[in-house]
Amino acid sequence: MKATVSNPRRFCNQKGQKSFLHEPSNFDSLSAKRKKSMGTSSKALAQKLKNVAASQHGCFTAAQAIEVGYADSVHLYHVKTGSWVRLFWGVYRFSDLPETPAARCMAALLWSRDKTGKVLGILSAETASLLQADCLTSSMPVQICVPKGFRRTSATPKGIVVFIMDTKALKTSKIKKMPAQPFKPKKKETPEKAGTAAAGRMESGMDIADYYDLLDYQAVKQTD
Repeated sequence: MKATVSNPRRFCNQKGQKSFLHEPSNFDSLSAKRKKSMGTSSKALAQKLKNVAASQHGCFTAAQAIEVGYADSVHLYHVKTGSWVRLFWGVYRFSDLPETPAARCMAALLWSRDKTGKVLGILSAETASLLQADCLTSSMPVQICVPKGFRRTSATPKGIVVFIMDTKALKTSKIKKMPAQPFKPKKKETPEKAGTAAAGRMESGMDIADYYDLLDYQAVKQTD
């Protein structure tokens, strides 16, 4: 006489549990595979975000991180563990990438984005020319031009200066893949050049004060 099973699902569960208890090695192997898979997935996720940040001088937004797969609940974790550096509200940089002048400019532009993620600001002509000449130091603010109607609920962050103007009528140029006002490149004076100019003034026997005295003398003479 065959035994009947009153609850097949319960019987299967019990059988599965028995098999599970007798095969710990299979469980350990499966657990190791899952951990390995999770690690690979995490690295792949970071690489995806780095690919996005690569075209933005190491910077990215919270929305871009979410788009590649990072849940918004883990952003603070990555900041606390030191993987990300929070620059402005919703703007980050990978900590293993340097804070270059170009990265500062890009972060300021990303801060100017609207609700859809569109960047509204452009670099001012002055900031663009300083960046082009490698003269934009960390103590100098990044100047951006934004269109009329630009609004932020919070104050402008330290290190950013905002100019509101009709940017639609402006012709824009590009500087290191960033939008900017048209600008004239500044010539960076090398120490050798500065030394040569100073030596020339010394050889002529005329310093700056003497030069302006000469201009005043010439102006008075012309009025006589």
